[in-house]
Amino acid sequence: MFEYLKGIISYKKLDYIALDVGGIGYKIFISLRTYEKLNTNSETKFFIFNYIKEDEYKLIGFLEERERNLFEMLLSVKGIGMSLALSIMSSFDCETIRTLILEGDYVTLKNVPKLGEKKAQQIILDLKSKIKKIDFVSIEQSLNINVNYEIEDELIMALEGLGYNKKDIDKIIDKNKIKSYKNIQEAIKDTLKNLQIK
Repeated sequence: MFEYLKGIISYKKLDYIALDVGGIGYKIFISLRTYEKLNTNSETKFFIFNYIKEDEYKLIGFLEERERNLFEMLLSVKGIGMSLALSIMSSFDCETIRTLILEGDYVTLKNVPKLGEKKAQQIILDLKSKIKKIDFVSIEQSLNINVNYEIEDELIMALEGLGYNKKDIDKIIDKNKIKSYKNIQEAIKDTLKNLQIK
């Protein structure tokens, strides 16, 4: 069992990174919001959630302990697995999730792909009393990201990873607006922001 791992990020994908710890590469799954903050070849510490099932063992990494706490709370809700919990945390930051739960705003919460109204309501029902006790306010980390792929292609991959189909993606992505983005992290942040507003 790992409490945390600290090492060099060898490479990163939209859903996981390879962390080199003393010459051993650990595959660590991450949310899209975590991906935005990471630099390859930089030393980074991840708080680890050990996801253990009968047929699988995966490491889920978070830059802040509060994120891991929230992830664990989401997993405690019936019907919420690893992928869906990460999708929720990719769609909203911790403070927004906390606010949505406390205000009972399942309408906004259900916009997460594959979540749906019933599961959104179940999250609110199960976590409303528990989440009051946790302070999710934190200092935002701002890290530069080296972009190695075309912005549009990577943005499409990100949205597909969140569960959107091609038809939905065509509606979400503004081809003209993409030209104004300086890098992929700016494109992802703006797209996630617009999805929250909708």
